[in-house]
Amino acid sequence: MLIKDDRDSLENLKLFVEDWAGPVLPEYGLKEEEVPAYFPKPLRDLYLFAGNWPVNSRSSRKKSPANGQPAIFQIQDILMSVENTIRSQGRISFITENQGNWTCEVEEGNDESPVYCNAAALWDDTVKGHERVCNSLQHFLVTFCLQELMFSSRFVGAIQADLKQELFREQLEPIWLDGYYVFKEPTHSFYLCANKLLIMDYAGLWYASNDESALSLINNRGLVHSL
Repeated sequence: MLIKDDRDSLENLKLFVEDWAGPVLPEYGLKEEEVPAYFPKPLRDLYLFAGNWPVNSRSSRKKSPANGQPAIFQIQDILMSVENTIRSQGRISFITENQGNWTCEVEEGNDESPVYCNAAALWDDTVKGHERVCNSLQHFLVTFCLQELMFSSRFVGAIQADLKQELFREQLEPIWLDGYYVFKEPTHSFYLCANKLLIMDYAGLWYASNDESALSLINNRGLVHSL
């Protein structure tokens, strides 16, 4: 299922999350009164959908510094719990890097807000504070959520190769291509193989599955390194 980069992308992401992680239960989302009205609509919708979605116990490989036991979107980087978000000077800090090295911000009350991040200060001494990294909050959330869905899966690892169709026994289907994250350029692309092996092409090649047998879809198991 290709998630198109349009006004329905977040709704289509939700459908994919349920296909991958199982049906959403009422307790997986926050209640309307638990999410501040000044949150931009895409961010508010995400909390209402999955603000409490737990990680399968088999994939809880680490603790979240923000919340103790991580939720489904808190494994690599962290979607802050609502009570831990920071409201300051018209913006809301809502995502933090797993070691606290950077944060992402959006404009409060602006449903069309871009996303700002201070990650570039890690590699560029001229960067001071947060800068715009993605023009669309909705686009950014799709990239972020797919990344976290990867790392919250039961079986996760790296494939020591470049992305090529011949690495896999069945056809790769694109899910989300050229996703923007914190680098001001497209860095993340996601693919699905046989509906049970999720592939991420970002800073290397990564696989995820909730079914260990899906690893047989990778032709050369010698290239596979599990986390």
